[in-house]
Amino acid sequence: MASDPPIAWASLDQLADEVGPAVLPRLLRTFFAEAETRMGAFARLSQEGAEGGEGGRLHREIHSLKSAAASFGAAALAMRAAEIEEAIEAGTYRHDPKDLAALAGLFAAFRDAVRRRGIAVD
Repeated sequence: MASDPPIAWASLDQLADEVGPAVLPRLLRTFFAEAETRMGAFARLSQEGAEGGEGGRLHREIHSLKSAAASFGAAALAMRAAEIEEAIEAGTYRHDPKDLAALAGLFAAFRDAVRRRGIAVD
């Protein structure tokens, strides 16, 4: 859809080719559940002011979210997570509810786009 944030459909299609169309929905459901868990953990750690340097808990959560999002073709989510990860690595990241809202919005947009594409993830 034209209003969707960037989605790398080729990445998702390649994954579907590798695992088969019957397995893809299950993998997506797992990704969705884990991404929600990671975003929740990131939000909590961010609010608590957890140490965020490379290898820190805050860094691990956003890095894992970024990597998984990229693997599934959630390009906009992966890009935003990468920006946050870079700030964490540079030591300049500070908790900002707008970052958390942006991640949640990009995640929801990707999930909705997958559903509109007809992939049964519910």
